[in-house]
Amino acid sequence: MKTKVVRVLPRQPADWYNDPNSTAARGGCSQHGTPPCHDEIVASVILEDAGSHDIRWAVCRRGLDQLPPA
Repeated sequence: MKTKVVRVLPRQPADWYNDPNSTAARGGCSQHGTPPCHDEIVASVILEDAGSHDIRWAVCRRGLDQLPPA
C-alpha cells in the first residue's frame, strides 16, 4: 500500500503528534527533516500506509506540495 493523505489540517500544537521527540513535535518539517529544512510549517497532515493508519506529520509549503493528493 502506498502512503495516502487522509486529512490536511492547519498547523497543530506539538502534543498533537504521535512522538513527542519527533521532528514535527520539535517544530520541523516531517517531509524534509531538520536540518536541512527550516521553512515555516504550514499544515499538519494525517497519513496512512500499510503499517499505520495514523501517521501525523508537520509540513512546510514545499512538503505539502510534494505529498500525494488527498
